[in-house]
Amino acid sequence: MPVHKPRPLQPGQTIGVVATAGCVDGDRLETGVEAIRRAGFKAELARAIRERKGYLAGAEAERAKALAEFFRRDDISAVFCARGGFGSIQLLSHLDARVIARHPKIFVGYSDVSILLNWLLGRCGMATFHGPMVAMDLAQGLARRSADFFWGTLSGKKRTWEVKVDRVVRTGRAEAGMMGGCLSILVTTLGTPFEIDTAGKLLFLEDVGEKPYRIERMLTHLRMAGKLDALAGLVLGSFTDCEGEGERGVGEIVQEFFHDAPYPVVAGFPAGHGEENFILPFGVKMALDAGNGILSLLESPVA
Repeated sequence: MPVHKPRPLQPGQTIGVVATAGCVDGDRLETGVEAIRRAGFKAELARAIRERKGYLAGAEAERAKALAEFFRRDDISAVFCARGGFGSIQLLSHLDARVIARHPKIFVGYSDVSILLNWLLGRCGMATFHGPMVAMDLAQGLARRSADFFWGTLSGKKRTWEVKVDRVVRTGRAEAGMMGGCLSILVTTLGTPFEIDTAGKLLFLEDVGEKPYRIERMLTHLRMAGKLDALAGLVLGSFTDCEGEGERGVGEIVQEFFHDAPYPVVAGFPAGHGEENFILPFGVKMALDAGNGILSLLESPVA
């Protein structure tokens, strides 16, 4: 399926803010919305964004309806997610990929929203953006480099870039589109109609608050499901608060898993739940030069 690029963000356009998963803190939401306005854009909140169903941001059908409405509306130029948590996967059975595919636009989120990033890419043929969320990163305030990459990439001003990566696990070079996201979220798709397709892709993985044995268990699950076999390359991001008290840590697990991989592998890319959260476009051509520890965006993800 060809990948359709959304239009770039222009000053003064309206960004729709949705809650596809966990319930949203009102104060943090308002702080994040102010950050959008200071950047030169308007913001419109989904009608039921403050709804609560326990830890969820309302009923799944209503969350899906709000998301689909923002995609259909021509006056909404981009859709930013408020936060992660849990619940994005519940929306998939309520969404019509054929309808959404007719309205490609910028869609940004990470963590639990990884589900939607990959579904929109795989089922709708739409480039998506793994990146900061409104009531989380934008409310907290983006680090200077993260902000530069975020607004620059979405506006089309930063059409290509290179980022140095801390650690090389396996050398090599690959060019491909990227997909992936939060490891513990992606594994929940296995065995479902929404199972991720990693073949020929640069796979990005990150996570937060998972003990090393759980990281190893999830990587083993992906490997046994064949999801690590035909990759073009692997980029590991932030694994924040994922170290345990024992001797076997995440770094050792990664080295053991991928030291003889037939594709390049790097670790420590500053994206995900860490202090920096660089935006990563999914579905457009990127290059991983593991020998020099560089990940490059080769084409603009906006048309």
